Amino acid sequence: MFDTAVSGSALRLAPGDHICAFYRQPEERDEILLPFLRDGLRAGHKCVCVVDSCDPEHVRGQLDAEPRVDDQLEVLDSGGTYLAGGGFLPAEMLTFWNTKTDACLRDGGFSFVRNVGDMTWAHTEKPGVGELISYESELNRLMSCYPQVNLCLYDLGRCSVELALDVLKTHPKVLMGGMVLENPFYLEPDEFLAARERKSHQRTR
Repeated sequence: MFDTAVSGSALRLAPGDHICAFYRQPEERDEILLPFLRDGLRAGHKCVCVVDSCDPEHVRGQLDAEPRVDDQLEVLDSGGTYLAGGGFLPAEMLTFWNTKTDACLRDGGFSFVRNVGDMTWAHTEKPGVGELISYESELNRLMSCYPQVNLCLYDLGRCSVELALDVLKTHPKVLMGGMVLENPFYLEPDEFLAARERKSHQRTR
């Protein structure tokens, strides 16, 4: 367990945490994202951040004053990750995170990795975007494999009610009111898959 600062509050995080956070304005996004990364850099963690609602340079520019940024901070965009090849391929993105985290720990010499995904790309018409929630659920199977924390950022102003509920069902923890809370809506991957299959069957009856 360790503490980190987000939005002016001290949060208690644990290795393997998969957290969702909602925001409405870019300023609210930054109030979550930047302290999370800044604390990681100061703690000596590797930080891998994929952004979509802003340019990578926006994030780097806010953190340039931190020590060892070049070694510790990697900021990518959705076009080269989630939407590489023109669409979303869940299996390839799961492999991306797994391989990236393994390399940071084994080859980079880091003891902990903080991953951030800015998920606004999910509001596009790109192929495969409909598989987002299944991907979020499957990501939970990988979280305990390494000492890592994954933070997923969603623009609540662009999320439908159905998507917001599905996001809650696929994240064991949620950042709300400056606190990381156990999520009572969370379903384990097998449980979530079974629930989706039941729902799909009911629609086709």
